[in-house]
Amino acid sequence: MQKRVGDKAKLLYTDTDSLIYEVSDVDMYAVMKTDLHEFDTSDYPVDNQFNIPLVNKKIVGLMKDECNGNIMTEFVGLCSKMYSVKVQGQQPIKKAKGVKSLVVKSTIEFDDYIHCLRDKATISRQQKNIHSRLHVIRTEKEHKIALSPLNDKRYLIPGQTDTLPWGHYMIDGYQLIEEDEPSAKRVRLH
Repeated sequence: MQKRVGDKAKLLYTDTDSLIYEVSDVDMYAVMKTDLHEFDTSDYPVDNQFNIPLVNKKIVGLMKDECNGNIMTEFVGLCSKMYSVKVQGQQPIKKAKGVKSLVVKSTIEFDDYIHCLRDKATISRQQKNIHSRLHVIRTEKEHKIALSPLNDKRYLIPGQTDTLPWGHYMIDGYQLIEEDEPSAKRVRLH
């Protein structure tokens, strides 16, 4: 991304096989057309508004727009596998690791992620699980933390929402922060 758009791209979130960028003042669809050999655009609508050809289906190592040409408008990232995204013309995408997808879909809203970030709130939900103990199968209710602003995998830069991985050389330059500060990001994309 840096070679294509320079400092106009900011990495907001990363996971094992995904990246979420905020890109300003750049037509990313023109960039994609220029470097089409580096993108999988096979899931775009045939008559997409950007006239992007459908190529490179499921080729490993290529970048892919998971929104298929729909614009991502807002992102709230609390920690790894715990984020929500608003996409133009779609229902918000909501992820909360360890929480059943039906519970996330039916009881957690985009605004809950914002509340968790702004107010340093922990949000719990109840879910049912099937367990087997001594060959006896039973259904149990579990009260689980669904959303939390705490991220023990990253160091929160004081006064910011940016983070660094533990062990990063720049951490020594910052004062230690209180343990209850959230290491989360919320960005309104333009």
